[in-house]
Amino acid sequence: MKPINSFTVDFNYALSGNITVVLNAKAELHHSNPYYLITDFHLKDHKGKSSLLPDIKIKAVRDEDGICWVHTDSNTESILSRSIGKAIEAKGDFEISSRAEQS
Repeated sequence: MKPINSFTVDFNYALSGNITVVLNAKAELHHSNPYYLITDFHLKDHKGKSSLLPDIKIKAVRDEDGICWVHTDSNTESILSRSIGKAIEAKGDFEISSRAEQS
């Protein structure tokens, strides 16, 4: 089953060791070299007019420990990319990219 192209994803984002907020954002799958454009970040159930964070592009890649979610521009994982990626995984089907390719 192919992933749907656009969907909303809810995820926990750790601001510090003991402060976590629940955010939601729009995720859109791009098939060229599979990556997800994440936009429209808001506190869950409190949609405001402006996004809380700038748009990002992330992709799933395989590494020695399994699946890693990295930013397409740097090929590095962050707390944000990992949090959103794990929420995308939890939705079910997702696409995996090659780490060597830039999106």
